[in-house]
Amino acid sequence: MSQQNVAVVRAIYRAFAHRDRDALVRDVDPSIRVYDRPLHPDASVYEGREGFLRFSETDWEAFEEVVYEPQDFLATGPYVVVPIKQRGRGKTSALGIEERIVNVWKLRRGKCVELRIFSTIEEALEATGPPA
Repeated sequence: MSQQNVAVVRAIYRAFAHRDRDALVRDVDPSIRVYDRPLHPDASVYEGREGFLRFSETDWEAFEEVVYEPQDFLATGPYVVVPIKQRGRGKTSALGIEERIVNVWKLRRGKCVELRIFSTIEEALEATGPPA
């Protein structure tokens, strides 16, 4: 099951890279919840597929270009932990940014039901609990 979960999450990153809204929500549960990093200036909780799309579009709207480069896919129980190198260039400022974040996806029956964003791998792994 964990390799199937990894395949689902990989497909979501491909869809994001191509800005393919339909593919982006294909493997997302209708009741998905997305939690921003708590220290993020506009930290929010997004609910449902429409909320997931709004969350995704915030980067598309803010950046001329935005790239999420998954560094690894760590499957543990119902979770897939994805350390990411994020790069972008602001639309209004043209300033480049580069940071590392960690996405933690929770899956149930082949669908993503939760996404939490963390600043460090340690925070992310603590949130998933002990390996299954």
